[in-house]
Amino acid sequence: MRVQLNDARLVTIRPILPSDLDALRAFFAALSRATRRLRFHSSISELSEPLLREFTMINHRDHVAFVAETHDAAGDQPTTLVAEARYIRNADSESAEFALVVADNWRRIGLGTTLTRILAQRARIAGVLRLCGDVLEDNKAMRGLAHALGARLSRGIGFGQTLRLSLKA
Repeated sequence: MRVQLNDARLVTIRPILPSDLDALRAFFAALSRATRRLRFHSSISELSEPLLREFTMINHRDHVAFVAETHDAAGDQPTTLVAEARYIRNADSESAEFALVVADNWRRIGLGTTLTRILAQRARIAGVLRLCGDVLEDNKAMRGLAHALGARLSRGIGFGQTLRLSLKA
C-alpha cells in the first residue's frame, strides 16, 4: 500500500519477503549506532546472518512483519527500506511481542505511527489482543509513539532502565 507521510514523501508498506534479506541487512547497517541501541537494547554493529534470515521468514499469523520502502523516481534502482515493524505472538497467548525501527532521516513524519497501526490491525485479524514490547527509558520517540497511540507504559520488574509498552491491538 502506498502511503503519503506528513512531509509529503511516499512510501510503500508491505509484508517483508525472504528476498528482502540484502535490503534488510543494508537497512540495519545504515542505522546510526544510537538507533540500533534503541532497537536492540545493546550497541551492536551488525546483525547476524541467522537473525536476518529469521527476520525475513514470517508466517503471516504468529510472526508478522512489515517494511516501508522507497523507490527511486527513475525506477532503475533497487528499493530502499526505511522502516521495519513486526510482532511475534507469544505461545498460547492473545498477546505478541512488538518491535519497530525507523531510519534516522525518516523519523517524526508519521511513518512509525502508520506502521504500528497497520501492524495492530493485522494483529486484531489474527486474534492478538495486545502488542507488548520493552522500550529503553531514554527512547523518547517510542515513548511519544506510545502516548500518541494510547499505549500504556509501565516499569518492568527487574529490567533497570526499560519500560514495558502495552498497546491494545
